[in-house]
Amino acid sequence: MVSKKEMLVILNKVAAVFGKEIDEKLVSVYHLALKQYSRMALADAAMLCVQENSFMPRPKDLVEKIDKYDLERKWQVVEPSTERTYWVLFREEYETTDDINEIECKEIFADEYVGAPKLKKTSETNNMSDEERLIQFRKLYKEQKQYV
Repeated sequence: MVSKKEMLVILNKVAAVFGKEIDEKLVSVYHLALKQYSRMALADAAMLCVQENSFMPRPKDLVEKIDKYDLERKWQVVEPSTERTYWVLFREEYETTDDINEIECKEIFADEYVGAPKLKKTSETNNMSDEERLIQFRKLYKEQKQYV
């Protein structure tokens, strides 16, 4: 379930704490040992190791954390878009969802993402002040929320 690229992200974060170097071979070994686990279960386990251990976790240590805290089940019951949101927060080291940009929203919500309502470019909107455009944008936003 976890990809090599995602494993690299997780290992880089852990390695930074413990002052270790990550190479392609190490990522491949960890991936081979842990590929059946979800990325967020591994990310949670890795952060628990950072908090509780004083050494770079081995695959066995990550599995122990996953089992001890039942992290696989925790992430199985979460809606996919929520899991993707937490992955983006973890990967990009964002503090809140306010930091997520539009490209990442498309990654999180895929086909369900509609984006912000667009104002039509007409001669009427071209002559509007910024305040009038904001009022129109709020109106369009409220109308869109009624249909969701």
